Amino acid sequence: MPGKDWKALTEELRLMVCLPAYPIGIKLVKRAGELLDHKEARLLTSTTPCHLAAIARSDRRDGLAGASSEGTKCVWGAACLGLITTPERLSDGDLNLPYTQDTEAARKLHQNMYMLGNTGKRYSGVLMAPLDKVPFEPDVIAMYMSPARALRLIIAFAYARGEAVISHMTGQASLCSGIARAVDRGEITVDMPCMGDRAYGLVQEFEVVVVFPASRIDELMEGMRNTEGAASYPYMPFLRWSTLFPPSMEPRGGDLE
Repeated sequence: MPGKDWKALTEELRLMVCLPAYPIGIKLVKRAGELLDHKEARLLTSTTPCHLAAIARSDRRDGLAGASSEGTKCVWGAACLGLITTPERLSDGDLNLPYTQDTEAARKLHQNMYMLGNTGKRYSGVLMAPLDKVPFEPDVIAMYMSPARALRLIIAFAYARGEAVISHMTGQASLCSGIARAVDRGEITVDMPCMGDRAYGLVQEFEVVVVFPASRIDELMEGMRNTEGAASYPYMPFLRWSTLFPPSMEPRGGDLE
């Protein structure tokens, strides 16, 4: 069972950010058989990571879902998560040709994504669940939200280290590249959800995705609590100025008698 009180942390985080959907806890497993340890999980045989994320953040009754390498049908997502070794048609840029003017640009686009599979297969499956209901210790946390809410998290993460959140946006594999960076480099990612997120993850036009290592949750919450006075969400408008109205609309002398 998880070591942290993820339910309490989720409730506090959702309250501070007024988050409409639930954060997602993500676990990568070395052996596909580990997926069977979670008998309550829906193990899908034809899915994508962004589809699993949609289930986890929206399905309160049945949100624990997972897939093996074989069940993960998105080659970008599977390579990012290290569920497969990155195939040559990805590393050579062939699959990026619809989005680029030539092979060189397609190859460079691939290089600007972050894929654990570039160094070989590392994992055999993935589990995702609403963070408050995780039956495992998550490796990564992902959250979909408005840019204004994402700003609140950026401020909170800056509290302890003054660290900048640097986004590498390619328009491809946004969630999965973020997971890869979190696992491999301990980085925080804020990114525009990709087309797969929108087609299979039901992500809305106004949402961005924030992905970070679960090991940094205490750092985030400390930052949230200690910056609440200066940067609480919703942000307070500044109203200490005099209003101006067209003279014809202002009360006149006789109106005030």
